[in-house]
Amino acid sequence: MAYPPAPQYPQQPPPPSGPRVKPTSVTAVVWTQFITAALLVITGIGMFAVQSAVKDVAVDEIMSDPSLDSAGITADDIGALITVMFAAVAGVYILFAIFYVILGILNNKGSRASRILSWILSGIALLCCGVFGIIGQVGQATYTVNGTEYQDEMTQAVEDATPAWVNVLDWVTLLAFVVGSLLIIILLAVPASNEFFRKDEPPTGPYPGQPPYGGQPPYGQQPPPPGQPPYGQQPPPPPQQ
Repeated sequence: MAYPPAPQYPQQPPPPSGPRVKPTSVTAVVWTQFITAALLVITGIGMFAVQSAVKDVAVDEIMSDPSLDSAGITADDIGALITVMFAAVAGVYILFAIFYVILGILNNKGSRASRILSWILSGIALLCCGVFGIIGQVGQATYTVNGTEYQDEMTQAVEDATPAWVNVLDWVTLLAFVVGSLLIIILLAVPASNEFFRKDEPPTGPYPGQPPYGGQPPYGQQPPPPGQPPYGQQPPPPPQQ
């Protein structure tokens, strides 16, 4: 008993993979990085701008202290220390700002490497610049000049010479470091962000050189000769005379 040939089913092409939809969590991460970078740049520029004036006022105040007359401290020593201190803080802020901008651009494109680097950078910023920076603002810094440590005189002189708006801006930047770093770490770990940063799977289909499913002739039958219709299909009717 002969069985009818198996029907032919057309092979559907795999659906095209459209652009991934960026979730709100990733958008919030990108904007947090950009805003934090802007604050860092503004604070860094502010410190560069006022460091010369702060140095002059602080040097005059410190050198007028009678207790420092016999310490062998010169105005150049104090000025160099204050310049290095302001330049170091401003340089770190601007360097972090550059990293935040680059990672924000890459995160917006769904880069998995930038996601990992954002976690690392945010952890460093949270611990070193955020927490330790706030502790340093609350406490009193110790300055070493010619092997001698000074705390009260130098700290008070630098604080008095620094404009109030620079101190306020520095506080805002430190708080942005803490809050922004926590937001970045948390938002990059939510399920919506995981889906956005996941690697696209290659489309599944027949192996190259193989016919699609349903394109093989029934078992025991040979493929149709050239010019003949596939199995299960009727030949077209002859043309009308």
